[in-house]
Amino acid sequence: MMHTSLDGLNLLGMQVFGVSLSLLGTIALWVIMLTMGLTLTLRDFAKIGTDPRGVALGLIGQLLVLPLAGFFLVWLLQPPLAIGIGLILLAACPGGATSNFFCHLARGDVALSIVLTVISGLAALLTVPFYVNLGLDIFAGEASDIRLPVVRTMVFIFITLIVPVIIGMSFRHFFTAMAALIEPWATRLSFAFLLFTMAVMLWSLRHQLLNIVLDAGLISLLLNASMMLIGFIVARRFALGERQARSISIEIGVQNYILSFVIALSLLQRAEFAITGIMYLFVMYITVFSFIAWSRARPLGAGEAVAP
Repeated sequence: MMHTSLDGLNLLGMQVFGVSLSLLGTIALWVIMLTMGLTLTLRDFAKIGTDPRGVALGLIGQLLVLPLAGFFLVWLLQPPLAIGIGLILLAACPGGATSNFFCHLARGDVALSIVLTVISGLAALLTVPFYVNLGLDIFAGEASDIRLPVVRTMVFIFITLIVPVIIGMSFRHFFTAMAALIEPWATRLSFAFLLFTMAVMLWSLRHQLLNIVLDAGLISLLLNASMMLIGFIVARRFALGERQARSISIEIGVQNYILSFVIALSLLQRAEFAITGIMYLFVMYITVFSFIAWSRARPLGAGEAVAP
């Protein structure tokens, strides 16, 4: 594969108020997942037993179909190595808590979205290092010295995705009234912190945005749009409700780009592998808000109505 014009991307040394971009992204992930934990109880996971079809379809899409689509697009389009590995890393990172917020806006099944986020986060302990290292073997060659450390990656994902959810759920269990009081504000704070992190990232790359679009625009759009479309169509083909189909579409199509960004900088120490995730940020917000607008204009079936 050819090299990208952004191979020398200087993100590793960038700081904001003395905080590195990778640490800032890690903090954003932690805050977002902690807030999601405040919305969860063990009863939410009863959905797995009462109607497992949505959970099964969502997990198959997130953990199998999506990564395979990433490999296929890299094989088909033969992008620069940094873009290709970045896409595989992105495809391996299942949807984060932002997907739950988008499901709420789209009037989807938020409980299903949250369950999928938590379970796929647990699975990511194994799937992320497996898919990324497989991609490096196939596209960079087995002789490449670039590897994603398996144990360190598992520990990192556990600390950044699982631990804050457990803490949030525990806080809600033992301090239910207080959790109900602070959860709406915590949700707004976490989303504001996410937007701040995005703004810092984009400002840091303002002189290179055109190159990012040229290098990673098409492949990011293809992954995002195709998976959202496939998720919705397949869910409806399996006779799932409109709200569940919306949630599965978003969960499969909206990746945890912050996690991919942080892994590229912190664990792989290769800033150029973050390029695809950065481009995906642009693409995803365009497609997902278009989908939200389309969803809100569509009528829901009988018994599926939700509050506006």
